[in-house]
Amino acid sequence: MKLERERYSVVFEEAYKLLVAGKPVSCFETKVEVPAIPPPKVVIVDFIAGELTHIVHKTSNVKAIGFASLMASYSYVSFAPVERGGRADFKLKVLDEVTKTGRDPIKVADDLALAFSDDVTQMPGLPKMYHWEYDPQDMKSILKGIMGGVWMGLFDAYDSCDGMIITSPEVYEPHAVAATREWLAETSRPVWAIGPLAMSRTTQQAMSNEEAQSEKSADIRKFLDKTLSKHGEHSAIYASFWPTDPAKIETFVNVLMEKKIPFILSYGSPLAQLSDSFKEKIEQSGLGVLSRWSPQQTILAHPALGWFVTHGGHNSTIEALHSGVPMICWPFAADQPANAVCLTEVHDVAYELLEVRTGNGLKPILRTGKAPANTIEALRAEVLEVLDKAFGDDGARKRANAKKLQQQFDSAWDKDGPASIEMARLLDKI
Repeated sequence: MKLERERYSVVFEEAYKLLVAGKPVSCFETKVEVPAIPPPKVVIVDFIAGELTHIVHKTSNVKAIGFASLMASYSYVSFAPVERGGRADFKLKVLDEVTKTGRDPIKVADDLALAFSDDVTQMPGLPKMYHWEYDPQDMKSILKGIMGGVWMGLFDAYDSCDGMIITSPEVYEPHAVAATREWLAETSRPVWAIGPLAMSRTTQQAMSNEEAQSEKSADIRKFLDKTLSKHGEHSAIYASFWPTDPAKIETFVNVLMEKKIPFILSYGSPLAQLSDSFKEKIEQSGLGVLSRWSPQQTILAHPALGWFVTHGGHNSTIEALHSGVPMICWPFAADQPANAVCLTEVHDVAYELLEVRTGNGLKPILRTGKAPANTIEALRAEVLEVLDKAFGDDGARKRANAKKLQQQFDSAWDKDGPASIEMARLLDKI
């Protein structure tokens, strides 16, 4: 991973120097030459490639604006100064360990990024959480060797960017957006909140393009139409993620089949392993569709869909709310646990499954004072309880709340809406 990031930086620097000089640029992969264009006046750099801001600054007299497509609350608690409630001492801890031991800083950062403590943290506007609650699933074997470079790059980006674009809607996490503005204002750097950035529900061409990427699109549309006719509106469940323990997803799906709830199970993750017997059981039930890759916008927009079972990644979260769809959260890592808390405790548009947790996730949860039982029996009982609520009055309330957020998301891009105003500010600055 370290070598890949270094190689990417080298290729970017070569291309950027050509852009600044007003010369043609060739695609690294296809070798197709792109004609010269006027030199850039500003560069927008995704924070995940934050080290590129240094290249922009040393190569040209151009501002590099960071593009933050993650949850603003999680971004703040992870990268803001310690005195503001953040964990910006991470980089200092890495450098201190490197000084003491002489180890590679990326390897030290990798170890620290995957180490979670009993520290109590609080994101702006959200309940307090133990630090280990950001790690509800044991993902070390998957993330090891990746996170060190990513985190050091992110800290570089937050330290050196000339401003920040937040794609999370301000109405979704107003306290975090306000806190981020205050934080960057200390160094005279602007913040623009231009979310939601989601595909228009009226753009048929975009949906068609997405459907073309899935060989199951026609089957899924047919399934949803049939479900709507037979079971009515909001009767189906769409699940798109994959846990590290297949027994837990099988438990969840078995409960769906027992309760005769129609479902679409999207399992594109390389972690996904479905036994032939389990696939056959789903097929024979007549209740489920299995798909390696699913047209998510089509599914979220269909009136047959009732609930979205998701890891709670920020893109999926915003897409669901943009469609007014409530969620059942099964978070893994990064900003997913934070989104689950925001969705359940702040906006009341979701449930979170707690008995699915592994690793650090088996430790006590601060807001409940309890730890998961870590048994299949406990998970089955929780799933039954959540589904009973989801398809009852409690779920109807959460759906109504999701619809309210959907309306607020839509109005954000009205002529005088907050996202439109922020976008105009950004363009004026550029």
